[in-house]
Amino acid sequence: MVESTFPKKKILVINQHFSTGGIKKSLESLLPILMECYDVNVLLLCGSTKEFDEKYPGIRIKTPFFISSGLSSLKDLKEMNLFFLRFCIKILFVYLSKIIGGEKVVKAFITISKKIGKYDCVISYAHDNWSKKGAFFGGGNYLAIKKTESSNKISWVHGEPKIIGLTSKRLFLTYSEFNHVIAVSDAVKSQFETLSDGLIKCEKIYNLINIDLILNKCRNTIYKENFGLFRIVTVGRLSKVAKRIDKVNEIAKKLKEQGYNYKWTVVGDGAEYDSCVKICKEYGLEGLVEYVGNQNNPYAYMKESDLFVLVSDSEAMPLVINEALIVGTPVVTTDFPSAKESVIDGVTGYITGKDVDSLFEKIAFCIEHDDLLKKIRNNIKLHSYNNEESIQAIRSMVG
Repeated sequence: MVESTFPKKKILVINQHFSTGGIKKSLESLLPILMECYDVNVLLLCGSTKEFDEKYPGIRIKTPFFISSGLSSLKDLKEMNLFFLRFCIKILFVYLSKIIGGEKVVKAFITISKKIGKYDCVISYAHDNWSKKGAFFGGGNYLAIKKTESSNKISWVHGEPKIIGLTSKRLFLTYSEFNHVIAVSDAVKSQFETLSDGLIKCEKIYNLINIDLILNKCRNTIYKENFGLFRIVTVGRLSKVAKRIDKVNEIAKKLKEQGYNYKWTVVGDGAEYDSCVKICKEYGLEGLVEYVGNQNNPYAYMKESDLFVLVSDSEAMPLVINEALIVGTPVVTTDFPSAKESVIDGVTGYITGKDVDSLFEKIAFCIEHDDLLKKIRNNIKLHSYNNEESIQAIRSMVG
């Protein structure tokens, strides 16, 4: 008797790029789960594909020529074939964007592109962004709707709607044709459904985290108390917009002025890296604050620290908080809408105001009360993070 076999369902995942950031991290955790059960293709709208192809050989499909040329940076275009033609398209893209707006140009470039193909499920994994100055960054949602054929189209929302520039009009234009919309936190879900007046529902699924990878990367790192030096760590993109990394130097300056003995390590890169280093020197914080750039293993920095600090003004559902908790490090975070979904205030960490003074006071409190931090470390062990609920929800939705 011949055993019958059924072909795996075909899934297409569309993402903006594969550079740094929380969406990249969560995508890296999602892909192995999808690849266990489905035949997966990935389309990256722009940027270098070298790292992706090395990690996931054979699953990426080509991005339509006009789209990748218009959306990629000049640096990334230099790594692509037909550079001169792509460069001309990029110039045209920038010129038209100034005249009619970036969103209209992105949609026009997608409209003149060929159909992508037919899939059992299409996932648009990166949300669009509309800036107050009129700039637009995105296109994955429009591409999924207009250039793919599928009876099951899913869109992820990784950002707070009010922060990514989503309005009621934009919401209906963007999401009305999707079968499912996924929010990465209850806070994002609430904002989204308020904007849609409940007419377009979304479902909350927390981002996946590769727990085994994190624990393996810091298995040789052991936390040891250092009563002479309080160690603080911050991990994230160095940006003044939303992330507000500029607060670190201001808080550190106040800690120094009050005579606290500490070392604050900032892991990450971004547009504000040079500015942060410059101000750090101007404030005389060398030796107290160290900007180490991107690191292959940020988890070791987290684990060996006494406290993880997040200074953002806005976050949808930051992976770094849960990563810090996974390695057992207490957290101080600002009070953005989804903060309480990750941190139990006074139990696994502290939630405080977004201003410099509030952050300074809470960090100083932690330095002065090492006995409470010990209790928090023990509490963290009782609140373990797992992906099972999210995995089941994703598989159920994909089908």
